[in-house]
Amino acid sequence: MPDVGVIALPRSRLPYLHSDGEIVPVWLSDRDRPWLRDLLDEAERFVGRPFLAWFRQARRGELDPRAGRRQRAALHVLAHWLRQAAPTPPRRAVRAELFALVANGMPRELALATVAKRLAIAPETLLATLYDDLPNRRLLVWPSPRPEPGRLLLAANSAMVAGLLRYALRAELLLHGASRLVLKTAWLRGFVPDLALTPAGAMRLRWTAGRQAGTARDLAALATLLPWTQRFRLLADCELPDARGRFVLTTGDPILPADEPRPFDSQLEARFARDLGRELPDWRILREPAPIVLEHGLAFPDFELQPPSGAPWLCELAGLRDTTALPAKLALLRCERLVLCLPERAIPEHLRGHPRVVGFRRHVDARRVREVVTATP
Repeated sequence: MPDVGVIALPRSRLPYLHSDGEIVPVWLSDRDRPWLRDLLDEAERFVGRPFLAWFRQARRGELDPRAGRRQRAALHVLAHWLRQAAPTPPRRAVRAELFALVANGMPRELALATVAKRLAIAPETLLATLYDDLPNRRLLVWPSPRPEPGRLLLAANSAMVAGLLRYALRAELLLHGASRLVLKTAWLRGFVPDLALTPAGAMRLRWTAGRQAGTARDLAALATLLPWTQRFRLLADCELPDARGRFVLTTGDPILPADEPRPFDSQLEARFARDLGRELPDWRILREPAPIVLEHGLAFPDFELQPPSGAPWLCELAGLRDTTALPAKLALLRCERLVLCLPERAIPEHLRGHPRVVGFRRHVDARRVREVVTATP
């Protein structure tokens, strides 16, 4: 099943309301499943025919009264999926060969016959299919597994978000938990926002067009990762051709998440999380909490351990595949409520017996971590 990725709706297909300085998308929801099912069924009737035949038919018809402007958004995303699913005949090289023969003086009919003979097809078939690799000429093939209305509506909503964020002038993003994927992706794309921690422990990213590296397109690419965080709130000031206002995207808004990230970086972390859950059944265990601001930059502890009452603890598991990372890991001990788990071989002599350093060999003993975090209120 093709994924919507970061496809963005063009301005002409963006359904939104503009009121009191706020830009509000006209979200698709469960109420739209009936007409989305009909839209999918109608498209499936064109399987085996040129994509353009279905697309012209879909655009020529009147808008479904149940859908209104939302239909154009869903149609745009479905067309993107079907273009991705359509096979691409290898015709570009064939055209190049055919045109080269004609350019060198060979008569058109002889050139067609020569290339067709090599491909073992009739010249008239070659001529009829010469441009079938172009997106609108490909034969419509139904994606597998079959697209479902629920996925289509979420994908259309995500395309609305990406379309609106293309017009962002500035943005502020608040992240609570599991923020590492968003920040890592931003860094890989060259997107450099202003980072800070709020008093409430959230990660705050601020971005202004033209001041920091990265574009509004990069901002839109990050939006599909946000549902994988614990909580988020994105505020973007957007300037569209006919509206200017603030767009707000927050936890629970109906968008399609990006592909599921790995829940843990290693088997070591996965086993530790399971063991710790059994040792501290009444505690809340948060994966990838807000980072710590250190002199050399940001550090990302692996877990936050929140007791039923009282201040939370942080916990970092340092596998140390790269031994040069040890000094940065040791710097985490400056945080008073942090447990650092290190391989026994890597613990410096002066830190052996440290009350917040837990050594391990093949796996981390969750009982020892429990003893540390429950010994101090």
